[in-house]
Amino acid sequence: MIYMKKSIVFLLSLILTTIVYSQDAYFSNFYRSYSLSNPSGIVLQDDINLTVLHRSQWTSIVQPFSTSQFEGYYGVKKANTNEKLFSIGFSFINERLGNNGYLNRNNLSLTGAYNIKLSNTQHLSAGLKLGYFNGSTDINALTSGSQFQNGFFQSSNPLGENISNPIVNGLEISPSVTWYQHDAENHYKHFIGITAFNINNPRLSSQFQGYNLPPRFAISTGSRVYIKDITLLPRAMASIQGNQTQIIAGSDVVYSISENSKTSIGLGGYYRLGDAAILSLKYLSKFIDVGIAYDFSTSPISDPLNTNGNSFELFADYKIKQKDKIRQFELLIEVFDDETKESIKANATFKNLDTKEKGVLFKDKERHYATLNEKQEFEIEINKPEYENKKIIITGLINQEINEKVYLSKLIKLFDFELDIYDKETNEPLEADITLLDQNTGEKKLLEHTSEFRTQFEVGEKYTLSLDAEEYDNSIVEIRYNKYGTLSKTAYLSKTKPKIESSKLVLIVKDESTLELLPSTIMAINTSDPINHSSSLIALNELPPKSFDLEVGQQYEILFSKEGYFNKTIKIDNMVKNDILKEVLLTPIEVGKSIIIEDLLFKTGKNELDKRSYRLLDQMVDFMSHNSTIRVEIAGHTDSDGSESFNQKLSEGRAQSAVNYLISKGISEARLVAKGYGETIPLEENDTNEHKAKNRRVELKIIGK
Repeated sequence: MIYMKKSIVFLLSLILTTIVYSQDAYFSNFYRSYSLSNPSGIVLQDDINLTVLHRSQWTSIVQPFSTSQFEGYYGVKKANTNEKLFSIGFSFINERLGNNGYLNRNNLSLTGAYNIKLSNTQHLSAGLKLGYFNGSTDINALTSGSQFQNGFFQSSNPLGENISNPIVNGLEISPSVTWYQHDAENHYKHFIGITAFNINNPRLSSQFQGYNLPPRFAISTGSRVYIKDITLLPRAMASIQGNQTQIIAGSDVVYSISENSKTSIGLGGYYRLGDAAILSLKYLSKFIDVGIAYDFSTSPISDPLNTNGNSFELFADYKIKQKDKIRQFELLIEVFDDETKESIKANATFKNLDTKEKGVLFKDKERHYATLNEKQEFEIEINKPEYENKKIIITGLINQEINEKVYLSKLIKLFDFELDIYDKETNEPLEADITLLDQNTGEKKLLEHTSEFRTQFEVGEKYTLSLDAEEYDNSIVEIRYNKYGTLSKTAYLSKTKPKIESSKLVLIVKDESTLELLPSTIMAINTSDPINHSSSLIALNELPPKSFDLEVGQQYEILFSKEGYFNKTIKIDNMVKNDILKEVLLTPIEVGKSIIIEDLLFKTGKNELDKRSYRLLDQMVDFMSHNSTIRVEIAGHTDSDGSESFNQKLSEGRAQSAVNYLISKGISEARLVAKGYGETIPLEENDTNEHKAKNRRVELKIIGK
């Protein structure tokens, strides 16, 4: 009877303390109950979750104290990116003492959490929990010593205690914030959440004046660490409510059984400071998680009644996978030449400005249909060799079809050109007519009459300017520049010499194969001055004139060029006045044909080009530019002086030097092959110096058109 009286006193104390100094419910599996640990943390879960938890404790005290919770939450995502916008959740909690309900308290709450993106992997969740709680007691459901008569229990007898049934209810407001970082699979890597539960300090009941539900401040945190098939999930929570402090920490160790089905088993160990050691076992899968936990009490709370304070928990978490939201629209891209308005094939890449995703949209197409995600901004870049790139920004709506016509302009790279013209004798500025000559069509265009000419030309193209001033000799300026920047030149015009004795040069130009007359471009280069070579135009893609004057006492090179033919040069020593007749046969370009590059000089026994060879190689640059599709082999040959290995290396090095020069002038490396033959293919026997000189040569051979 004394024991029964002690129990009643204890239970009455417990009931009154629980109601008047009300504390929030708790679970050892605290991370499964977001409404009690971290309301804003509901955004950490991808799926729709429905969770049931049940906790039973103080099992030896007549009937155990139990806590049950049903919780669910749902995430709202953006279409296409599937980034979490916000989550909403609900929770119902019932706390009960005894089967007859000596103490019964319910809590119903709604939670919302808004997800703020800080970076690609970091987020901040701001949440708010609104709840209503209602608690009551049934004193008549208790048993007291007054109900025992003569050793028998009489339930109809009164308790003999003058205690009214307390009732508590109220509204709670609990703001919460969580920072978290996720991994590539969208699982959290680290998180920390802070919540102020019952921040409004709600009044409990009119029966207990001055008693309010005290605020509870909680910090929860956790991490995820992968070690092969094992995942470590350390977690901790600390909370303070009134004069009560609770700290719990530990970790789950999860072993993956099947990657495909996402099936795992987990073993957990936690410690609630000064209260209990907790062991738990869990089965985790794609659709449901279940587990059991057992608390081994380390608290002296059971001492007054000599009772067992151990507790156990069960939980089940049912997960419903959310489908990705995809909304799309159709985009048709058509590509045209801006000048001709004709369709052209091009390439396109895309960049999603929202997700930063990049990729190839299409290759070598005139038109292309693409399906893109709605309301996302795409930067599409269309490109084609020798055309300027063009970017377009596209944003579409669902079921919308966008037709984008893209016009590409041919790429023109320009450089600045400066030409200053002077009198050669006085060094004074000299105004002259500056005429642009088109060697392909023969067209002439007067650009300006000035002594200071400034303009822009296209990079890599060859231009020919004719300078004409009254009483001055004509002068030709040839221009080619293979890079951006400024090219500056100076031209000196000489006054026309009166009564200069000259020879008449008569030229006949024919096709070597057909022997038909052939229009061509003909330049006369005065080579008498080894440094300054003056040039004069004889014909521009046309038949030569009846005659051309060559000054007596001068040396000349006459250069013949024609698209589709090898260049040819003849030398004339015009020492005495005499009419000169020259018939020149130009060789058509055909695969397999070759010519000797005359007067291509190298330093004796070395690969290094003699500077006198640059002019000849520049003529080769013009030849390759006018015949832009041919591929050539530059072949080096030597005489038999020296060892075979030395001659082989020398011939290879000289051929490569010539190729390197052409590449430096803008000729594509893919069009050039350098090859050395050493002394293996002589033109003559190596028995005289004259024959050896013939065998030392560089040839140009056509290997592709």
